[in-house]
Amino acid sequence: MNNHPIRLSLSLCCLLLLSLLFACNDHRFPDLTPSRLRIKTLTEVIGSSQLVSEFFYNPQGRLSNIKTHRTDAERQENTIYLYDNQNRLSQIQRVVQTHLTNDPPRTKTDTYSFSYTIGGQIAQILYTNDAADSLNFICKPIYNSTNQIIGNQVQSYNGYQSIQFSTQFIYAGGNIKTARITFLPTNQISEIDFSYDNKPNPFYGIVMPIATLNLDPVTIAPVSVFVYPPKNDGIANLMSLCANNITSDGYSDFIYTYNSAGLPTSRTSFRSGYPDRIVTATVSFDYELY
Repeated sequence: MNNHPIRLSLSLCCLLLLSLLFACNDHRFPDLTPSRLRIKTLTEVIGSSQLVSEFFYNPQGRLSNIKTHRTDAERQENTIYLYDNQNRLSQIQRVVQTHLTNDPPRTKTDTYSFSYTIGGQIAQILYTNDAADSLNFICKPIYNSTNQIIGNQVQSYNGYQSIQFSTQFIYAGGNIKTARITFLPTNQISEIDFSYDNKPNPFYGIVMPIATLNLDPVTIAPVSVFVYPPKNDGIANLMSLCANNITSDGYSDFIYTYNSAGLPTSRTSFRSGYPDRIVTATVSFDYELY
């Protein structure tokens, strides 16, 4: 798995599900002019590895599934989105299949289950997978009076280790400027600062699981998607709580190209602090009208 260091003894893996969705109830980004566009395909290249993710939508225009395959290995994923009778996201289920050289095929199913308060806010997200019976991750978002997510509480257990932490989000101009993570019971604090462009983020309001490269459970990684976005791993979330595109997270810097609607068509990642600005990954975005 590609992990995203936070300069602590622990590391959190990337971009994202933070975050959760949530400031946006419609799992599509806001209407764009002159055309209504939505993500159709993402292609990420890291070295000789290429991940291609195709997005599919139901008749109501909601994300229904994401199919991902890795071109340099026998690996594919199918992520299915389920909604309840009130049209709220109730479950994300991702089936990962791999067949490495000289190894038998392996399959793992990740399940993210959403529950809601009477007022319609997300009460908690429960993560489990069928690779470990004792694995349990719970994320509980925290809201302010305007129904904006301003943090969360996370507890996790993988059968031998328990970790708890809370996160506080500080916003500026519709984006998370700072994420402050407090680990319990030590009260050790890590603070991550972000910067953004002024263009629309096509992942705003979309919840996507991390594209893990490892089938084995990791203590924090499955829910780091609900904490803050590290670097993008294929279909990993790109700051679903933020209206604009991230340009720096203290670990990587990102440069974009855009189409006439202001949406990104490519993103190039560099390791922060390196003067030669070596490219670490590139992502291409393709859209469709709806």
